[in-house]
Amino acid sequence: MNVSSADRIDDLVDSLAPVRRVRKRTGLLVVAAATLLAIALTAPVFGLRPDLAAMNPAEIVLLRSGALLLTGIAAALAVTASASPGVGSRREGWRWALGAMLLFPAASGLLILGGAPYPLEILAASSVPYCIGISLSSALAIGGLLTAWLRRGAVTELRRAGWLTGLAAGALGTFVYNLGCPSNSVHYVALWYGISVGSAALAGRLMVPPLLRW
Repeated sequence: MNVSSADRIDDLVDSLAPVRRVRKRTGLLVVAAATLLAIALTAPVFGLRPDLAAMNPAEIVLLRSGALLLTGIAAALAVTASASPGVGSRREGWRWALGAMLLFPAASGLLILGGAPYPLEILAASSVPYCIGISLSSALAIGGLLTAWLRRGAVTELRRAGWLTGLAAGALGTFVYNLGCPSNSVHYVALWYGISVGSAALAGRLMVPPLLRW
């Protein structure tokens, strides 16, 4: 016996259940809580920079902390907005924040072009494994919790959400490490912070979209 289209529609309608709309504020709180948790777990073990502990941070620390926070927050704002798509909900402020991060490799390149010697010691600095390890493990925790929250929403631009999730997690995860990072070199920030944030963004692009498909 053939079932009419109207009957099929009625069956589908009957099977629908109300879904609670996700709130962007909740997603941002998840990101903030994950970042604070990462700081709480790493700071007692690896310590804070002495100047930060004394509430008198060096200028480079203020600059890189601000750039990382701006990038992470802007990307988090954009990706949490994508969980509830709608007209006018697309946010692109993260592009400007990312531009602030790109000032570090730009400054590094200009210094080299100006004749300043490249500090080769940063290539084999003892802090590098901690930089990569703490940054990416923190990013994994932040990105994992953010992705779990995004799965409750209705993300339509999966690739963009993947990039932004990885970028937010990478920037905030690197911010966690930055609080204890002993280096004051702009070259160090350009190289190792860039690798950490870039790796997290790429991982988000590859790993997050399959987890968000309906």
